[in-house]
Amino acid sequence: LMISIIEAVAQAENESRSDNIKWGIKQRAAQGTSKLYKRKCYGYINDADGKLAIDDKEAKNVRLIFNLYLQGKSVLGIVKELERLGIKSPTGKSTWPKRTIDVMLSNEKYTGTVRLLDNGKHDSYYRAENNNPAIVSKETFQAVQIEKQHRSNVIKSEDSNQRKSKKYSSKK
Repeated sequence: LMISIIEAVAQAENESRSDNIKWGIKQRAAQGTSKLYKRKCYGYINDADGKLAIDDKEAKNVRLIFNLYLQGKSVLGIVKELERLGIKSPTGKSTWPKRTIDVMLSNEKYTGTVRLLDNGKHDSYYRAENNNPAIVSKETFQAVQIEKQHRSNVIKSEDSNQRKSKKYSSKK
């Protein structure tokens, strides 16, 4: 019985600590003081003041990735093209993970906008426009998002996600 009580108290403390940490993260995001706004990703470096600045060499590769996708290349096709060109991944490896390309194509930071604490359902998040210099235009980014949705075989509804039928018909 004593062990159960001690475990319950410890669990309550952990939950309280977790709630306090989440509250602090939300407050810093709301006030614009969160370090997540200045967190660098591929294509950016931190300047002397700690602000994001464009890394010209990597930014060229980011633009190439977006353009290849809009030209009809799949994520795997982009990976093969980058490897063919000898462009190293963000971790310095010669092979690019498909997930890295997919995340880059969805990262709004490349337009200069940062979205924090977005759970994917857009219930509540913090957005900072013109947070950093843009590598790709908002129009290019939107075109990629539309193309990704068009190519997706998942149909999203309010209740669930369903896959499109894989059966093809000769009738149109």
